[in-house]
Order: sequence, then structure tokens, then C-alpha cells
Amino acid sequence: MNISSLQAKHMMQCWSSQKNYNPLPVFKTEGCWIFTEDGRKIFDLRSAHECANIGFNHPHVIQAMKEQMDSLIYVTDDFASESTASLAKKLSELTPGSPDKKVWFGQSGASAVEAAIKAARFWQYNRMFNEKLPEDRGVQYPYPYKIISRYRSWHGSTAGALSVSGDPRRWFTEPVTQPGVVFGPDAYPYRSPMGQDEDGIKAAEYLRYMVQMEGGSDFVAAIIVEPVVGSNGIIPAPEAYMKRVREICDDFGLLMIVDETMTGMGRTGKFLAIEHYNIVPDIIIMGKALGMYCPLSACILSDKVARVFDENIFGHGQSYSGHALACRAALASIEVLEQERLLEHTREMGNYLKLRLNELRDKHPSVGEVRGIGLMWTLELVKNRETKEPIRSAGQKYSDNPVKLLADYLLKEKNIYVPGDKFGLWITPPLVVTKEEIDYLVKSFDESLWITDGYVEG
Repeated sequence: MNISSLQAKHMMQCWSSQKNYNPLPVFKTEGCWIFTEDGRKIFDLRSAHECANIGFNHPHVIQAMKEQMDSLIYVTDDFASESTASLAKKLSELTPGSPDKKVWFGQSGASAVEAAIKAARFWQYNRMFNEKLPEDRGVQYPYPYKIISRYRSWHGSTAGALSVSGDPRRWFTEPVTQPGVVFGPDAYPYRSPMGQDEDGIKAAEYLRYMVQMEGGSDFVAAIIVEPVVGSNGIIPAPEAYMKRVREICDDFGLLMIVDETMTGMGRTGKFLAIEHYNIVPDIIIMGKALGMYCPLSACILSDKVARVFDENIFGHGQSYSGHALACRAALASIEVLEQERLLEHTREMGNYLKLRLNELRDKHPSVGEVRGIGLMWTLELVKNRETKEPIRSAGQKYSDNPVKLLADYLLKEKNIYVPGDKFGLWITPPLVVTKEEIDYLVKSFDESLWITDGYVEG
């Protein structure tokens, strides 16, 4: 039995029915490319689920991991390791705000989201019961616990993370998602539910209305946002919107949680996407590319939030928390970002990619909008540019649809791997992508978009 058949027989594939699972057997990976055992060379247009930002098998990171394995791979957090301590310090310094932060390490973005939710709720619990509050604050029960999220969001597949996700994958768990989550409108200028809302202020003010109607500071603990919506459309938030969300949190005493699982580690041309907005969040979540070749995530607590746990238990944990090998890989990856000036390269290649993608919009009627930042882009695909009717509805995420047909064609005929469960063409290449590789990608898109152009109406 070959390895493809063996894996299909004994391994469950994520977010998929198992009947037709047929993984391609891989020989090696390098840079932006996957080499299969049957001789194919496939461009990974999603950077291994946005985990391999600096490309596959970077020698600096591999060497650092080998050195770490010769000395210390893992100890529990009852002990200290140089790589774990150094990474916690590095992240505290690199992220916006005071460097007096504290970091909890997990293995997935979802686990870090769980930590953020617990931290926010306990911070509010402590504020209500242990701090002196105005006598006229009203009656509340039992303490601020509600989390406001947005419909176009994905924060992970564990119970709490899934509960604050507006993505259709939440439907698999309902009606047993965690209570206390409310979804608001998206800052989505191209397809705003608020009508004309280029700066996102209408969407933000509706969040303010939601906070008020959900009980204000007596009931609401936090607002969680992705600075650039990931799986649900690659939608960079307008600057005015993000600033208004920060103001709303300050006005009501809420915590602002920023999920950088997909956007962190340079994906948008900054170390974190929130840096584009000059905003300091209360809690930052990182994952995916943080550990690069090792599972690693981080929940980064501002000093204001972290202090509450000086005398109170931080009620969250995970085996392998602060894994020394993963932390060394993360430190080495940050060194690559800095030494190879990949943030500057990402901005340069992102600008070039934007120009080339807009050429496709001028040629293909199924391209409704070109949208993105850094090396995180999408072609939103539509049936009709005037009505903006999407070519794939939310309910078609796991059914056959034109986007999936396009993705299958690109893999089979053009040797480009791209997910088929998005709202359009997903474009998140490794940050080491070259101009020549971008030209190859755009040429392949141009020769493949006839598939979705065939669904255009009128």
C-alpha cells in the first residue's frame, strides 16, 4: 500500500467527508514549492495554511531547530528554557504597547483564543467584584461575560473559539456552542450590510449599539476582531473602523482582542496587521506561522490584563505549553524576517501582485473586486458585477461550486495548490515569493478564470 492510500485509510482529513480523500504523496518541499513522488512541482499558494510564511525548509530555521534538539526539546513550565523565555520577551517587545506584557504559549491559534476569552472574562470578573465601582452602575448578573464578534470571522475549532466564529463551520457544533456570544456586522466596504460604508463607521457604530443593547459594561467583556478578515474573504478593515472599535472598548471598559493567527509574522508587510492602524490592543493572539515548522501559538496579555493574575489563578493550560523546540523555531523565523528584510519584500511584492491582479479584473467579468494587503489577497468572484451576487454562497462551503472547480483545475492543470472552500481565489504565497513566480501565478490565473467567467449572468 502506498503512502497516499495508507494515510487515506487511517487518517481523518479536516473539514471533509472521508470517502474521496486522496492526498498527494510528497517527496520534499523547498521555498514556495511542493515536490510530489510522481514528479510534479506544485506551487503552494496558501503557504501550508499560512503556517510557512518564510517558505519551506529555510536553512536558518532548520539549523536552529537541530541545535535546540541537541540540548533541550521540552520541559514543563515549572522549569525555564532559554528559547521559551527569550521568545516571550521578544513578542512582548515586538507587539504594540508597553513591553511589560506576559505571554501564554499553546500549540494552535484556537487554544490561544480560548486563553484570550478566559482572560477577558476573568479580568472583568475581577473588576466587578474586587475593584471599587460607582454605586449607580446598575444590577448585573453575574459579571461581564459576553463576547462580541463579527459574522465574517474564524477563530478556531475548539468550543470557545468556534463559538466566537461567524464562519459556517460553527454550524457543525450548534446548538451546543458556548453562550454569551453575539455577532455583529462586518467592516466590508465592497458588500457592506450597512449600505454605503467605505470607512466602516456605520458598522462600528452598530457595534456600539450592540454593546448598549447587550447590557453595556455590566454584561459585555470584550470585542474580538481580525484586523484583516481571513477565511471569510481577506477583508482589510478600514482604518477609521478599527480606531472606532478601540474607542468603543475604551468608552465601555471592554477589552479589545485582536486575532493575528493568520496575519501575524509579516503576512501583511508589518510584523502584525494591527500595526497598520496604530492601535494598542489589550490581548493579541498569534499562531500558524509563529512556530513556522512547529505547532505554536501565543496569547499575549497587556500588563493591564496580566496583572490580575498576579494573585489569581490563570485558568488555562495545555501540555507542551512553551515548547522549547517550537520557541527556538519561532525565534529563528523572526531572525529571518529581520535579517532578510522580508517585511519590506512583502510590501514590495504585495504592491506588484496588486497591479498584476487588477489586470485580471479588467479582463475577467467574474472578478468583482481585487482586495488585500501585503501578500494576503483575494479575487472576489461574482456572477454579476452590478448586483455583486457572489459566485459561491456561504452555504456552499463544502459542496461543489465554481470556486472549487477553479481550485481543482489550478491544481490539476497548472500545478498551483489553492483552497476551494473560499469566496474567491485565495492568494497567500510564502513571503519569499519572487516577481517571476508572481508572473507565473497571474498567467495561470488568466488561463483558468474562464471557468468562473462561464457563470457570469447578464
